[in-house]
Amino acid sequence: MILPKVRQKFKPMFTKVAIYMNPRYPILSTFILLASVVLITSPLVEATPLSVLTDGAHIKGKIRSYFQPRKLDTVPDQTLYQMGTDLKVETGSWNGFKLGSSWFGSTDFGLIREDLQASNPILPVSEISIFAEAYLKYNKYDTEITAGRQRIETPFMNGADTLLFPVTFLGYSINNKSIKNVELYAAHVSDVKIRQNDFFEDTDQFFSRQLGLSNLRTPGTTVVGAKWKKDSFKLEGWNYIFHDLYDLIYLESDMALPKVGEYQAKLGFQAGHQVDIGESKVGNVSASLFGANLRVQRESVTASYAFNYIPSKADRFRNGGFLSPYSFATDAIYTNKLDGGLTVKGSAFVGWAHSWGINYECKDSLSLGVNFTLFDLPESLGGHDSNEININFLYKFKGALKGLSVMNRIGVIQSNLASENLIEDRFMIQYDFDLFL
Repeated sequence: MILPKVRQKFKPMFTKVAIYMNPRYPILSTFILLASVVLITSPLVEATPLSVLTDGAHIKGKIRSYFQPRKLDTVPDQTLYQMGTDLKVETGSWNGFKLGSSWFGSTDFGLIREDLQASNPILPVSEISIFAEAYLKYNKYDTEITAGRQRIETPFMNGADTLLFPVTFLGYSINNKSIKNVELYAAHVSDVKIRQNDFFEDTDQFFSRQLGLSNLRTPGTTVVGAKWKKDSFKLEGWNYIFHDLYDLIYLESDMALPKVGEYQAKLGFQAGHQVDIGESKVGNVSASLFGANLRVQRESVTASYAFNYIPSKADRFRNGGFLSPYSFATDAIYTNKLDGGLTVKGSAFVGWAHSWGINYECKDSLSLGVNFTLFDLPESLGGHDSNEININFLYKFKGALKGLSVMNRIGVIQSNLASENLIEDRFMIQYDFDLFL
């Protein structure tokens, strides 16, 4: 195959770059970032050929304070506090080329104990210092090509930015918008840095852990997709190739229905299918996903209902469960919630999920939502019924405090399986800044 050869050819180059951006070298990492900021902001650069990189240069980021207490039935309660910054620097364009880098740095001020982290692997390490993005970008003729460490946003491979930092990937991507109303996308990744880690890991290791298998060896993940949008109708299709594991095809549509008085309804559908490919190292895979989503809006209030169904299939991997290894209840499935989703439920990965919600938004400043989700998993496969209540609050300040926001998300899970019961609160204070030079 061509892709494994390409990956093998270029991976040594990325490995060398990764060494110098490893958190084991925090002084060098900090120096590189500060030097980049000085380079594109210094007035001395304006009189040199380097000025082409400072014109249109961009600095943006966020400072986030994150507090998360969890109350569980079967293990001791857990409390997490973390403060960090995501600082991104991107140069101006030179013949279509740009350089970019993002540094993620955080600390818990010594409040996370090692024994607590061992009992809850989703907690981040005590201190994080890493260049989570480091890329070369080329933009010409409505086409953007990116190589290196980067953020990727697709339905089943995305930033999952709900904790302190988003997920980032090592690989190549291309985006094209040369066709009216159409956006084309393709990417191949070989490494991933998940939200709580301070290092990138090979997708082999990542898949082995996420799928509960051992010693997988694969050429990574390739994704191709297309989006079409015209007026109030949207349609998109995606193909994820988990080489030598399985193939995922996903379709989603969304449309606005005719308005009735002051009520505007929107209807969405989604469907997916998976089948093993290549050496089938994950076993006999055959899975299907179906879902629908109805939203009705009147002024600032939106009521919604969604369902998803994953049918069970005997003698298939995970009984026909829909595999989503990059998901942390953050993939495109309509009924995913704060702590639960059909692709991450451990008792069974098939069955029904129904979700009802109501949300209030006021002038792009205040958002308040309440949601109830019911998971109905087949008992014959070891599944347990459960429900999750979510309460979401977000306030964005304006005026002199523009960029500052406060968010609080509460999740309450009640389950027939005691180990799933929990009450979790995610409280975040965040300041976003964005500076063009």
